Amino acid sequence: MTTPPDLDVLQAKLKQALQDVEDAEHARDAANLARMKVAGQLNTLQKSLAAAAPEASSAADPQVAALARIEWLVMHGKPDPAAAAAAKDAEMNAPMPSRAVLEAVIAGKRNFTKEQLEFSVGETMVLTGWQMTPIELMEKGEKWLAQQVLKQSTAGAN
Repeated sequence: MTTPPDLDVLQAKLKQALQDVEDAEHARDAANLARMKVAGQLNTLQKSLAAAAPEASSAADPQVAALARIEWLVMHGKPDPAAAAAAKDAEMNAPMPSRAVLEAVIAGKRNFTKEQLEFSVGETMVLTGWQMTPIELMEKGEKWLAQQVLKQSTAGAN
């Protein structure tokens, strides 16, 4: 028994609609991850500026404080080993792993923090087109995850 032509058309439209929904969900997830990445970069930059020039601003608005700290560093900036160490610590412990963190993980010198691991798993899910579950990605190990994220950030810089 064959199905009526109208039913075949409806099934094809339903299949396409389901694929469109899945594609839209993937696009939404990728956009959310990109937004989180930018927010993480901004947060790391603000913390690094606060560590480098803590006395330069007490403004409640993070952007105002960051701009005041940049201005202060331009006018008064002198090498301060303690501030440099604090800025490096902020970078190494930021929720979004920097290139230095990724390279250290790949070299086996450190592990991701919980937040960095969560970010790296999410980033790698997007990079692999949702072909693996978070558990499958974590089973590949932190070094592999770091390599995937670093490979993408290097490709994105070119």
